[in-house]
Formats: sequence, C-alpha cells, structure tokens
Amino acid sequence: MNDLTQVACDPTRSVVVQASAGSGKTWLLTSRIFRLLLAGSPANQILAITFTRKAAQEMRQRLADLLRLCALASDAELSALLSERGAPVNLENLHKARSLAGEVLPDPRGVTIDTFH
Repeated sequence: MNDLTQVACDPTRSVVVQASAGSGKTWLLTSRIFRLLLAGSPANQILAITFTRKAAQEMRQRLADLLRLCALASDAELSALLSERGAPVNLENLHKARSLAGEVLPDPRGVTIDTFH
C-alpha cells in the first residue's frame, strides 16, 4: 500500500479524493467506507456522494461484495484484505470484519451512497 492510499483509507483523517477515470477511486472510497465501519462508525451515519447513478450503484455493489467477502474469507485472505487497506491485522479486526456483513447489509438505514441529484 502506498502512502497516499494509507492516508486516504485512514478513518481518523479527512480527505478529498480527486483523480481521473480508471485510477481506482471506487476501490479507494469503498475501502475508506470499510475502514470507517471497521473502526466502529455507525453505517447509518456514513454518506458518500458521487456524480452519477452508475458510480453510486457500483460503489454500493462493491461495498456489499467486500463485506460478503470478509464474512467468507479464510483468516489468511482476510488478513491480506485488511493489510491491503491499511487496517491493523489483529483478532479484534478479523472478528469485526467478519461480522460487518451481518450488521450492515440487512440494515435498511445502512450506508448511504447517492448522487447530488
């Protein structure tokens, strides 16, 4: 993980993500939302705004896929996923990451990912 990605995924920092198409913004923003959830932020207090409905839908899908992956991944896979996103790899984070799908996905008031429109 490079230093910019480390900073952008850190839930204790405020960041603005601005980059060209195809540069990995969706991965980065989805990873940041994941890190916020992992740090204990309530899902219904997270708001991500993008410019197009297509981008918002893609972010929603990627977040859901990431949370499902966490629930099903082996310890080694989950450890790599956490490390890739700059999260400390420890038993607490492994347990929390595995539980996020069950906490966040069924909640109708979960993470809001929408457009300006």
